[in-house]
Amino acid sequence: MPNELRASIIVPAYNSENTIEECLKSISLEANNFIFEIIVIDDNSNDKTSEIVKNFKSIKLIRLEKNMGVGYARNLGAKMAKYETLCYVDSDLVVGPNSILNLLKKLYENEKIGSVSAIQNVVNLNTKSWSSNFVCLKSCYGFDEIKEELEFSACSSEFCVINKKILSQIGGWKSLRHAGGEEFDLGYKINLSGKTNIKIKNASYKAFYGSLHSRFLKIIDRTDKYIHIFLIKKKFDTPGSFATSNQSLSSLFTFLIFLTLLLSPAFIKSSMLPILTILFIGQLIVESKFLIFAKKHFGFKMLFFSLFGIQIINIAILLGVTYFFLKLLNFRKKAL
Repeated sequence: MPNELRASIIVPAYNSENTIEECLKSISLEANNFIFEIIVIDDNSNDKTSEIVKNFKSIKLIRLEKNMGVGYARNLGAKMAKYETLCYVDSDLVVGPNSILNLLKKLYENEKIGSVSAIQNVVNLNTKSWSSNFVCLKSCYGFDEIKEELEFSACSSEFCVINKKILSQIGGWKSLRHAGGEEFDLGYKINLSGKTNIKIKNASYKAFYGSLHSRFLKIIDRTDKYIHIFLIKKKFDTPGSFATSNQSLSSLFTFLIFLTLLLSPAFIKSSMLPILTILFIGQLIVESKFLIFAKKHFGFKMLFFSLFGIQIINIAILLGVTYFFLKLLNFRKKAL
């Protein structure tokens, strides 16, 4: 670990007027822990994001003339950074006390560590959309039993630290359309370089989660972007991410349930009810730990809503898979 900790904190932002102020305030509270600079990359927001950032006189603001995506914004932030250690914080987060400091200390604890990420608290800063509580649960699930740290397959891009030299050596963040998916690509490249991605419990954050409808649309997009990484790795990601074998199995049950419902009119005489019952029970078993987690944090109302929300998430995954293979098929037709 360097004798004196220094870090460039990079905050990519797009239409973040509702969250950016609290995010920057929480980062600024670390002022006495180490030497740092804060760089906000405004990815051509059309709201008051830049105006709010300008109220923080010590923060460097870079406003892009065209929306380029979060991967591009993160890479630009790395180029502009004056320190070798980079800390990425998404603009819809509120970081916990001493969390950045603890991430930095862990990064230099072992030369085999490539990135270190924080673990989200089961707290939803979005008070306007009740369904976003389900999204919060889905995003936070999988970390309850961690005592100190966890080796993770992805680099949790929303709040992580990485050395600038390592980021450059592995090719930086992949610039994907919209946002989401970069964490799996970078985590995979870090693993290929012989280093690990770590998540630690003494670094935390709270987040603003979107509605179930907005997450539905994002998961279609993220699934489509993720499949090519999965086909290369040929294995699912660590529990705690969306790209797990458990999530895949649950999606398969959703597919079989809907397929059975579609076929039931044609086979009305041979009742489909037993088949549907078996499929539904199977899915309940697969999702049982998550359902217990949902009830624990948000009560019985969320437990029952989760039975609906699970299907919505799984349908989005299935649509993302379908979209990927339709694009692949279309590409091959054009190549012939």
